[in-house]
Amino acid sequence: MGLFSKKECAVCGGKAGLGSKSLADGSLCKDCRQKLSPWFDAFSETSQEAIRAQIEAREANRKALEDFNVTKAWGIKKYRVAMQFIYDQEQRCFVVVEGPEESFRERNPDIIRFDQVRNVWLEVEEGWSETGDQYAPASNRILTQDKYDEVFWRYDFYLNIALDHPYIEKIRYPMNFKTTVIQVPQRFFMFKRGLELAGEYEGEEIAYQADRLDAMTGKEDALIRLGKYSDIIRLKYKDQSLPERLVRDVKNDLYIQKIENVAAHVRRADRIRRLVMGK
Repeated sequence: MGLFSKKECAVCGGKAGLGSKSLADGSLCKDCRQKLSPWFDAFSETSQEAIRAQIEAREANRKALEDFNVTKAWGIKKYRVAMQFIYDQEQRCFVVVEGPEESFRERNPDIIRFDQVRNVWLEVEEGWSETGDQYAPASNRILTQDKYDEVFWRYDFYLNIALDHPYIEKIRYPMNFKTTVIQVPQRFFMFKRGLELAGEYEGEEIAYQADRLDAMTGKEDALIRLGKYSDIIRLKYKDQSLPERLVRDVKNDLYIQKIENVAAHVRRADRIRRLVMGK
């Protein structure tokens, strides 16, 4: 046999080389692995018989997609490779798939029934970097309060859906295609550590965070208007050139838009939870 002896795929009998996976009772080749659900990862705990059953179920799923009637697709429509949550209200089922609803069947996404959902929770990752670059690495340095308004806060959102399903334990998918980057200004003597949103939220906690962000948007917008009026009363605006005032207004508008963007992700997570869990 030797160190470099060829392994056979326990499912199709072909060569299990690069890209293969180890099963509980054999190996699985790359070609057979690609027939499985993108949400499946419990290879080492799964038998070859269970893999065969999943491949058969996936073929049946492909046919069932022909009768999947799209009620609505929730996701980022701007990017054609962003993740979408697409549901069929009449048949009470959904899919989570990369790409637009016009072509989602081509990817053979797993159809999940509402009654197979055990729980839904939102996971928010919050970090910071010293630049606003979309791909800037998050910093692990210690950040003091006096620097809170000088850095860029970074947010990524993941929706977790725990399932009672034959071969999928959980779906965890990114809700935002690009990291949301916000520079949070200091208001008077108040120091704010970003939007203070890092953590995991389930049940009514998701709606609470969405409401909190909506309230924050209104409060920040009011503070911006108050600042403008204050500058006018104190004639401070005379010390600012027109380009400076325009830049300031653009930054303020962008800041409000970013908070609204964050709130929209959280609100969408709450809508999905209420839809599939009936709460």
